[in-house]
Amino acid sequence: MITEVAREHGLDVRINEVNETGWDFRVHLATARDGTRWVLREPRRAEVAERIGTEERLLAVLRPLLPVELPRWEVCAPDLIAYRRLAGEPLAAEDPITVAMPRLVVREHYLARLGEVIAALHEVPPAAVAATGIDVRGPERLRAEIRSQLADGGNALDLPRPLVSRWRRWLDDDRHWPDEGVPVHRDLSPNHTLVDGTGALTGLLDWADAGIDDPVNDFAAPLAAFGPDGLDRLLTAYRAAGGRAGETLREHVVELTAFRRTVSLGLHGLRTGQARFVDLARSRLAAASR
Repeated sequence: MITEVAREHGLDVRINEVNETGWDFRVHLATARDGTRWVLREPRRAEVAERIGTEERLLAVLRPLLPVELPRWEVCAPDLIAYRRLAGEPLAAEDPITVAMPRLVVREHYLARLGEVIAALHEVPPAAVAATGIDVRGPERLRAEIRSQLADGGNALDLPRPLVSRWRRWLDDDRHWPDEGVPVHRDLSPNHTLVDGTGALTGLLDWADAGIDDPVNDFAAPLAAFGPDGLDRLLTAYRAAGGRAGETLREHVVELTAFRRTVSLGLHGLRTGQARFVDLARSRLAAASR
């Protein structure tokens, strides 16, 4: 049990809540005997455990550079990550069945700070974080990955021809694909953003997927959660904070988000044997092709 694992690392805690929605980690919210609230992250697979040290090193580099709070780990081991809960609460939680967020209406100061944080992250010199061991890739690798998934999905998911044509046009348009990658979080969904009682952004969680990649990666989850209007407001805040957003960035975000919520999700479901993800992807594909 996770409490026994925690005890081996010097933590005597009571589990209050378990979050099973993460693909890489099972997350336990716990309380120690002295009332201290802890977050325990339990890796699901051996390859996830192998990346734990990388995330710890990345947090150490980014903590003084970003205008929000990041976790400060007190246990970092192959079988457990543990840190004291940060101030604030997640803006929203994923649906455990659909792994989707409810469509949210957020206050302007949340989006203003999120845009500021993303801009600051994208301005961190790639060399400063590459040494941590994070995944280093550029837009061309993302482009090649999507092209490969599109080919695989055409057979495995019976993709509608209009969507295949649409995504091929997107892939072939050089205007969408920047020359170099930047540091990205890759999963800025509302359950990874902490807010205070006024709805202001105070912290960012779960940097396991961070890397050097196309900046578009940090806008896909916000679009899914906040809709087109929320994306427009976020991009405005990003530009105001110095973020470099070209004229095709919005369309790039829209296409990447649609692709990941359908083709990427469906292929993940097939690869991991989770039929619910395959069914959800196919239903979204059918709706998008109407």
